[in-house]
Amino acid sequence: MKHFILIVGIIAAAVINYQYQKKAQLFSNTQQKPKWEVLFDGKDISKWRQAYKDSIPPPGWVAEGNTLSVLKGRKGGDIITRETYQNFELVFDFKLTEAANSGIKYHVNLIENTQTKKSSMMGIEYQVIDDYNHPEIKYHPNSTSSTGAAYLLYPPVGKKLKPAGEWNTAKIIVKGNYAEHWLNGIKIVTYFKGTDEFNKKISETKFKDYPEYAKSNSGHIMLTDHGDQVYFRNIKVRRI
Repeated sequence: MKHFILIVGIIAAAVINYQYQKKAQLFSNTQQKPKWEVLFDGKDISKWRQAYKDSIPPPGWVAEGNTLSVLKGRKGGDIITRETYQNFELVFDFKLTEAANSGIKYHVNLIENTQTKKSSMMGIEYQVIDDYNHPEIKYHPNSTSSTGAAYLLYPPVGKKLKPAGEWNTAKIIVKGNYAEHWLNGIKIVTYFKGTDEFNKKISETKFKDYPEYAKSNSGHIMLTDHGDQVYFRNIKVRRI
């Protein structure tokens, strides 16, 4: 009888331990992988607003066929998320038209140009541009102005951009002062904000006239309108 009770006790302890381990694993997975927030589901653009107005994106931004596109001719203007994000992982697909230029900016805030005294919505930009056909880029397809670059700051390394008319998948990861840019499964840019190297790069660009440029560790996500038609889809973000 004693042996039977001992065996039952061992089995019960094993079951309890197993259940505890499963719960701990589930909690750990939940902590490590927060839920994705869909920023565009193919139809709904309510999570976006105009960059300088608290109103829905204008007709220049079209949600159709599971894509969000900005029309040619600067008819849409820049749009930003209604929410702000600090540490996050952002993924999105984009498709360029020939020679098109666009981009996604993050940690976007309204900051002042000390020379003009005018304020603009600014943030670090994941450049999106037709490296193969844009007249300013096609001879410098891996410059700090090419696709995947941290615009004017860090060039992409080892990227494989699909041509205009084909879908590309991009990812941006930001945690503290560290950031990564990915393109089609390849990590192409890494950098740390606030370092001497980073600040020197800013001082050599047009951003030098914005003392608060890249100083904030939180802000909106922006889709830019540079006058060319560009398509986006599967835009989602999760806080990390």
